[in-house]
Amino acid sequence: MMPVSTLGFSKASKTRESKAFKMALIGAIPLSALILLIGAGCSTNDTGSALPITTTTQPYAMATLDSARIESRNGSINEVIIQQDGRIDLPSGSKMVRGMQLRDFHTLLLRSYPSAKEIKIVEFRPNRVTVLGEVFHQIHTELSDGPMRVMDAIAAANGFTPLANKRRVRLVRQNAGKVEVYEFDLRETMRGRHMEENILLQSGDVITVPRNFL
Repeated sequence: MMPVSTLGFSKASKTRESKAFKMALIGAIPLSALILLIGAGCSTNDTGSALPITTTTQPYAMATLDSARIESRNGSINEVIIQQDGRIDLPSGSKMVRGMQLRDFHTLLLRSYPSAKEIKIVEFRPNRVTVLGEVFHQIHTELSDGPMRVMDAIAAANGFTPLANKRRVRLVRQNAGKVEVYEFDLRETMRGRHMEENILLQSGDVITVPRNFL
């Protein structure tokens, strides 16, 4: 099962803009769902007390395997998914949407489904984290076995090499166009101190361990 980031819209969002992200679990499927209304401005990710050193925001562009769920006023539901060629099938025919900005994609769906009551756009993200740099085995590891923290991922990569710079370990996290960069001094964490830096990982996180140049 793959977690997704869900970007929810309705016709009301044309006139009212939400200022909050909401986290939700959907049914029995292990999805990590992030509900985002147009104009959302703050996240509620569980990262402990560690804060990103940089945060940048850019318009989200639709990508392969992103999908949308359209609920009509009569209760009917349509689901569309962006295929490998970047196109989706709409009532009016096939349309290239890969690379289209989120707002434009939402507008396209409203025009294609004029009776839509709610539209939820779902960002596809693989259920794994990546560990690169000065570890013994650079890996992509699945999150299917339960919660994982930074030090768990380092351990899964068989630990640091002798050249690892443990005080400048970086984590890059992307959520719906927002890119957060965290930097950790894991020397203290390995001594059982500053455990707030051993944050919970999310699908798609990338950890990089730099080399310690003497």
